[in-house]
Amino acid sequence: MTTFGKRVAKLREEKKLSQGELGKIAGVGQSTIAQIEKGRNKSTRKIIELAEALDTTPNYLINGVIDLSIAPASSEIGSYTEKDVDNPDMGAYVKIPYYDISLSAGIGNATWIVRDNPERLLFRESWLQSRRLNEATLKAMYVRGESMEPLLYNMDTILLDISDVDIVDGCIYAIIFKGKLYIKELRNTEDGIDIISYHPDYEPMHVTQETYDQFQVLGKMVWRGG
Repeated sequence: MTTFGKRVAKLREEKKLSQGELGKIAGVGQSTIAQIEKGRNKSTRKIIELAEALDTTPNYLINGVIDLSIAPASSEIGSYTEKDVDNPDMGAYVKIPYYDISLSAGIGNATWIVRDNPERLLFRESWLQSRRLNEATLKAMYVRGESMEPLLYNMDTILLDISDVDIVDGCIYAIIFKGKLYIKELRNTEDGIDIISYHPDYEPMHVTQETYDQFQVLGKMVWRGG
């Protein structure tokens, strides 16, 4: 598994930059780049500038997470510890925690629990506003399993809007069905709702009138990274 420092070094070498040249572009000293590449610095307050200098995203440098096709541009998204975020020079950002979901018996009993994780997804306020997203209704979580490959892989990160629960055919949602949590594509049908996996080894499930009371939409996926 690569580290923050190794990712920086690899991308710097691919761009044929010296440590000093990269530092100058990112606005840090050569010694800072050297410390990062040696693994002695796990982060930097210039993470956005460093990512832009390397033509990548802060999320990739820090976590090795690649922002996928519906992600914003590199300057719009990242994942940082609290000490990185508390920097007024970074502009207007919104921090989104990672959550787990606790299920108890019966429908409607899904509880969002903040993960014991110092990292936060970080979005520019302007990006949220352009997509009419409200930070109060956004939850970040990890994908589990392989049923949505090749769209989503195990431990990919997704961002959910829990205020958006009206089903739009072909969109991805977090749902509860028969007491289990799923991340699936949903499609309305004449007699119910199809719950669709992308991996060919997983058969579609179907919500009927008889099983509708065991079905609940928790939120719509509005961003993904893997």
